[in-house]
Amino acid sequence: MRKLFFRLLSCYLLLGCIPANAVEVSQLDQSMVNVASRSDADRDAALREALGNVLLKNSGARGVLSNSMIVEKLSQASAMVTQFGYFEEQGQLKIRALFEHDKIIALLRAAGEPVWGRQRPLTLLWLAADNNNQSQIVADGADIDERKLFADASSQRGIPVLFPLMDLDDLQAVNINDVRGQFADAIARASSRYQTDYFALGTLEPAADGVRYQLALYTKAAGGQPFMLPLVSDQNTVADKQAAVAAMMLALSDYFVSRYAVADSGASQQTTVSFSGISQKQLVEIEAFLKQLTAVKSFTMSKLQGEHVSYRLQLFGSVDELKNLFGLESRMTPLPASNSSDFDTAVSAGTYEWHSRQ
Repeated sequence: MRKLFFRLLSCYLLLGCIPANAVEVSQLDQSMVNVASRSDADRDAALREALGNVLLKNSGARGVLSNSMIVEKLSQASAMVTQFGYFEEQGQLKIRALFEHDKIIALLRAAGEPVWGRQRPLTLLWLAADNNNQSQIVADGADIDERKLFADASSQRGIPVLFPLMDLDDLQAVNINDVRGQFADAIARASSRYQTDYFALGTLEPAADGVRYQLALYTKAAGGQPFMLPLVSDQNTVADKQAAVAAMMLALSDYFVSRYAVADSGASQQTTVSFSGISQKQLVEIEAFLKQLTAVKSFTMSKLQGEHVSYRLQLFGSVDELKNLFGLESRMTPLPASNSSDFDTAVSAGTYEWHSRQ
C-alpha cells in the first residue's frame, strides 16, 4: 500500500493534480512499535517508545526526548493514549498507539520545544546507491532496501520524501555521475518537472568500516542558477544502510525544523494579515487555515469590508516564522505592498489572494 501511495503521489505531482507546495502529513499522533509480549510491563515500555516517536514527529527537534519535562511525561505515556491495539506483522508482535493531539502540542509548548505543523515541505531525493554490485539512481517504484528504508524513515519522522520516476525523461536528463558528482545545476533542471519544494542529492556506498553517505539539499527556487550552494551538506561513514538513512533524514529534519517549526518565544508579538478578493466560502477556509498554524496563538478579525478581510494575530514566534509557513501554502499568493491593508506594513505579515482548491 505504501509503495502504491508513493507511485500515485509521483504521478499526481508530475501532472499537477495536487498543490505544488507543502504536503499535509497525516498520522502525526500515532506510532507503531515492536512489543515483546502482551504483558503490562512490555505494553508500558512500548507505549513510552510510541509516545517518544509521536513527540519527535510533532516537534522534529533532535533534543526533544532529552528535555527533562518530557522525560518525566514519557513515564506517564498511558495517560496520553486515546487508544491502542496489538497486531502481528511478519511474525512480529506490534502495538499501534494513538495519542491526544492537544495534549501532545501542550506538552511540547510547556517544555519550550518547537512545534512542527501538519503542512510540511516535500523533497525530491535523487539517490545514487549500490545494489547487487551495480550503481543506480533509486526510482520511486524500486523494490530495493534503500527505497523501503527511506519510506519507513519518512513515515517515522514525518518528513515527506519523493523519489524520481526514472522514466525516459529522467534517464535522458540525469545520469548516475550527475548525482555522485553533486552537479546540482543539471539535477535542478531535471527536478523542475516535479512539483516539490526542495530537491536533494544523496549517495550511499559501501566503505571498509560500514556505509558512507553524502547528502546535499537545495531549494527549487534556486533552480538553474550556476554554482548553486546547498542549504544542507552532510557526509559521514556509519555502521550500515539503516544508520545512513537515519542520519540523512535527521539532517533534513534539522533544516526544516529550523525553518518551519515554531517554539513559544515568550514574547507577546502581534501582527496582521489581510486577504483581498475573497468570498464567504473562502473566509471559512482562511479561518480554518489560520487556526491550524503552529505559529499562531490566537487571531481575531479586525476588518471586513466587501471582498477584503484583515486579521490581527497573536504569535508564538516571529513574523518571519509565520511568513515561512505562509510560503508553504499553495492557496496563498502575495500581493504587492502597495495593495496591502491600511495597517502599518512594519508589523504586517502582508496581503494575499486566496485560491480555493478545486
